[in-house]
Amino acid sequence: MAERKLGRGLDGLMQAASRDPIPEIAPAQAGATTVATSLLDPNPQQPRQGIKPEELEHLKASIQEHGVLQPIVVRRNGERYQVIAGERRFRAAQGIGLAEVPVIIRDATDEEMIELALVENLQREDLDPMEKATSFKAYLDRSGKTQEVAATRLGLDRSTISNMIRLLDLPNEVQGMVRSGLVAMGHARAILSIPDRKRQVEIAERVVREGLSVRQVERLTAAVGHPRLKAKAAAKGVHAKDLEAKLRESLGTKVTVEEGPKAGTGRIVIEFYSNEDLDRILGRIG
Repeated sequence: MAERKLGRGLDGLMQAASRDPIPEIAPAQAGATTVATSLLDPNPQQPRQGIKPEELEHLKASIQEHGVLQPIVVRRNGERYQVIAGERRFRAAQGIGLAEVPVIIRDATDEEMIELALVENLQREDLDPMEKATSFKAYLDRSGKTQEVAATRLGLDRSTISNMIRLLDLPNEVQGMVRSGLVAMGHARAILSIPDRKRQVEIAERVVREGLSVRQVERLTAAVGHPRLKAKAAAKGVHAKDLEAKLRESLGTKVTVEEGPKAGTGRIVIEFYSNEDLDRILGRIG
């Protein structure tokens, strides 16, 4: 069965018998119903790593006045339910002591649960870049999908996922600046081209302190780039670059092909970021 996009819209989540349902996910059970709020548990794969207190307070006020207008999507978990989509609505309803909430019950695997939660947050633009990076990486690790297949499933360009995941290579200090919105995605991508991590932090701090534009950061990173590393990268052959691209796509991780001093020699560096990531890569190589 061909992979198809999930990113067409959330309407498919709300339909009991959609003419164009989200692929591989069973239809919702007879539309919306209500369940006790006390029976709901948060999504263990929730992409959002935090909810701003002011946003939650506004939502609480809205629910107190109008109720929960859009059902929360859940799946059964024994005698309880796990939230798939609608984490903020659940938190707000729980916070004001709402006894019951409208839900749509859906059969979904762990992988599908991650997909649906990602789609909802991406379409509502609720995630900051670091939350997206962490979520994409976790999704690839758990599902074993390549970036290309994941992009198709989520309705995104492969480069979008690749660029987001690269943010995880930044020092923790810079990641914090990106998370808080002090350093934009464009700044972060330029900073990633600097080989020295201490220098990466220094440039990020200048962005915050001086309000540098992305173009200014790109000029700075070009100026501080190590000449030997730049010369080595420029000298890399077309075959090595093509092999790097193919291996990165196949393994779903960063791969560097380093050519040796003699023709036909060199080494391949495959990066992994957790034991699970290593197992996933070894499974593909095997």
